[in-house]
Amino acid sequence: MATQPLSPSGLKLQLEEKPNETIIHCKGKITAENLEMFQREIRDLMPESRDPIAAIAYRIVLDLSNVSHVDSSGLGALLGAWTAARDKGCDLEIANLNPRVEKLVEITKLDTVFKRGRMVAAGGSPSTPLGVEGALTALSPEEACQQAIDAGMVVHRADPLNCETAIPALIGGVVMPNARFYVRNHFQVSRLDPSSWRLNVVGLVERPLTLSLRDLMKMPSQTQFVTLECAGNGRSLLSPRVNGEQWNLGAVSTAEWTGVPLAEVLDRAGIKLGAREVVFRGADTGKLDTSSEPIRFERSLSMDDAQGSEALLAYAMNGETLPIQHGYPLRVIVPGWYAVASVKWLTEIDVISRLFSGHYQTETYFFEWQRGEQVVREPVSLQRVRSLITEPEPDTEVEQGELPIRGVAWSGAAPIARVEVRIGGGPWQDARLVGVRKRHSWQGWELIARLEQPGSTVISARATDMASRTQPDSPEWNRLGYGNNAIQKVRVDVR
Repeated sequence: MATQPLSPSGLKLQLEEKPNETIIHCKGKITAENLEMFQREIRDLMPESRDPIAAIAYRIVLDLSNVSHVDSSGLGALLGAWTAARDKGCDLEIANLNPRVEKLVEITKLDTVFKRGRMVAAGGSPSTPLGVEGALTALSPEEACQQAIDAGMVVHRADPLNCETAIPALIGGVVMPNARFYVRNHFQVSRLDPSSWRLNVVGLVERPLTLSLRDLMKMPSQTQFVTLECAGNGRSLLSPRVNGEQWNLGAVSTAEWTGVPLAEVLDRAGIKLGAREVVFRGADTGKLDTSSEPIRFERSLSMDDAQGSEALLAYAMNGETLPIQHGYPLRVIVPGWYAVASVKWLTEIDVISRLFSGHYQTETYFFEWQRGEQVVREPVSLQRVRSLITEPEPDTEVEQGELPIRGVAWSGAAPIARVEVRIGGGPWQDARLVGVRKRHSWQGWELIARLEQPGSTVISARATDMASRTQPDSPEWNRLGYGNNAIQKVRVDVR
């Protein structure tokens, strides 16, 4: 086996080649100091797949039995290694976790990422079945709720299922395993038969389309890391209290989404002159308190946003078949926008010549403020800049001395430019951004602070994006409770 030093930190790699398998033995630590070189060297060690069919059987194994430490940056590096393997047409999994490393991996459930089936980039065909045909296992509201509880979710209601991710589960900041990804529903989960399901593209188009899931999976695909956030995230922290689901701060998660670019489907249909908006209709229906007839969940984008937003029609999530509670068999993913735009259980795309006036477009999901004698409304669209402290947890005891402070930050307008942390009434300190800046996915950050004085203190974190948008000190109250992106404050007791 060839041994290859990786960095001054002492991390080394040994390459062991077997038929249809390459084992990379790692020894030392995987940390922020060596993650860039680690990812580069891992990529160089991986063989280039020559046959996309044979690649399904070719496996890359990272042997971590002699890795003594992995920090949050190292977790991102491991995910980067998985991405590199997929890009080269191979599967990757981790093996032989050191017990001290295993705890952190279990917290983030990152092992589920590496052991899943690979998505083939060309043509979007999966290496494992994505359930194109056959029976779909339907979850009752009770079953779905119990699964969420078992996964450690904070359940707000069972029917429709609404649950948020526990903040400690956000540690690591790469992707959220499907079982822990927050769930927001307005109606009951739709159970669709994938063999009979069709996506209809209608309205002002030259060629109306009726597409099966198999048709979509034969089209050119893309994979994007995208952070979705409910517009009501943080609503429970507003004062005075407003109506609506009382989310704390966990109605946000990031996943790797794979699907067909929306622009590809619109191009195939051909847009006629006069088209103004694109309406997305989901299969989920229900009655509102104000109406006697059931309505569908529908949202629209302007034609410019539909064609320029990098929106995906996603059929896979974190390399697996899109889970039923997240919109199986197909959902829209609109990067950078609050998740209300990412319609689940998609069945119809309708190109129209007017402004869409559906309930979830015009009667809710807007900001409303009193400005003097006028009421001002603004539709919910791009996510506001925000940061979350994932470590330490609120109201915990910490020792004097060094304290790692970590979290994630994101913005719909632009990548994160900086995150600052303040201890008590002290000065703002720049945190270190972990990894490369991301356009549509949250950004990990960390600061190693020193706490010298015993007693209670408050840790604050604020993010600024590259469009110069910064979190406000206090939440901006609005009648429907959307877009609370105020600076988060976490109290700890220093002993």
